Amino acid sequence: MQRTFAIFLLSSLSLWSMPTLEMGLNEILMVTSKQNLSIKQARNSFEIADNSASLANAGLLPRLDLSSGSTLINGINQTPAGEVDVENTSLSAGLNGSYTLFNGMQGLTKYQLLNTQAQASELQSDMIEENILLSAANLYVNVLLRFDNLQISLEQVGISRQRLDQALEQTERGMGTSLSALAAQVDFDNDSVSVIESEYALQEAKRNLNLLVGWDLNQDYQPRSLSYELGSYDLQMLTSEGKKANKSHALNLNLEKQTDLNMKRTLGSVLPRVSLSGSYGLQQVNPDVDFSFDNPDMTTTAGLSLSWNLFDGMKSKSIQSGRLLQKNSEWNTLDSKRELDKSLSSALAYYEKSRQILELKANTLSSAHLNFDQTQEYFRLGQVSSTQFRDAQLNLSRAKSSQIQARYSAYLAEMSLWQLTGQLKEKALSI
Repeated sequence: MQRTFAIFLLSSLSLWSMPTLEMGLNEILMVTSKQNLSIKQARNSFEIADNSASLANAGLLPRLDLSSGSTLINGINQTPAGEVDVENTSLSAGLNGSYTLFNGMQGLTKYQLLNTQAQASELQSDMIEENILLSAANLYVNVLLRFDNLQISLEQVGISRQRLDQALEQTERGMGTSLSALAAQVDFDNDSVSVIESEYALQEAKRNLNLLVGWDLNQDYQPRSLSYELGSYDLQMLTSEGKKANKSHALNLNLEKQTDLNMKRTLGSVLPRVSLSGSYGLQQVNPDVDFSFDNPDMTTTAGLSLSWNLFDGMKSKSIQSGRLLQKNSEWNTLDSKRELDKSLSSALAYYEKSRQILELKANTLSSAHLNFDQTQEYFRLGQVSSTQFRDAQLNLSRAKSSQIQARYSAYLAEMSLWQLTGQLKEKALSI
């Protein structure tokens, strides 16, 4: 008796000492968006790609090179009069510039390609963030489920405790048998074990969520239940939104655009190249070791050059391969559209099924409550056995747990719809 009472006391204390910090789903997702390391890495990758999308990297800006030098010469020259020692200092400085006036529009096409690649990197970053936020939502819902199951277990152990006290009191008064007290003791012990297991499951669920969020593994908090109203959706509307905002589909469209731009660069490479160059230089030679630069000779040059590769047997093959890559890219985009349509159709069907199950589970819970209340009253009056009472108690516990699981399953199904239509972050953070 003392052992079981100690278990009950420890279970009750765990309820009384619940953490005062309360965290909702939107707060969890905001912290995850800021602290998750994978999301930070994805954002850095996008920033790198964005920095690369410049006019300079595309070769659209002129090139300027500044050069300078000095040379000390010390030697012997052979002359008709004999050997002559020679020592002088040569100094020079120059500025060289060059600019490509035309290269088949390859520079402009490369600039467009770099910007398109930066957009692809941003889409990939958004996809990574969306996937991690959805994983965080799943883990948070698991925390909620474990938390609610703990409350159910504590409620059940309280009921079993009342039944045990009643059985012991009846036995002491000679109104009940020791067998009834032993049965109540066994059920109480089993419910106490369930509390311990539920507490462990809750703490493990929190550790899993803390790992993804980026918190200390032992960070404690009380989850705030989800209570917003589930929405109604139309497949045609979802399909329209998905084709506009779905990150995976947008990435496939981006890759198709990149393939087209690469093809333009290949076509541009067979056109002539026109370049402009110029230079400005100063040079002075001083006798002996003298680094003064006070009377230099000045030279300026300017030039226009044209180059055209009249024959390259590999270019025709490159163009042919580019055409094939374009066709593959078009087919990949078409397949992406079909896959998106299928995913939206399946996700909507699963969401509607989850809502129907939730309604049925709510009815089941109402019936289980009524059955337990009546059975509990009949048990108090001695009109039903302890086995019948225990069955009603367990049925109520299972109905509560099942209804909670169905409710959270419907919430997660709706979030999957938000992700497919590119609205997960916006809507989940506003819950």
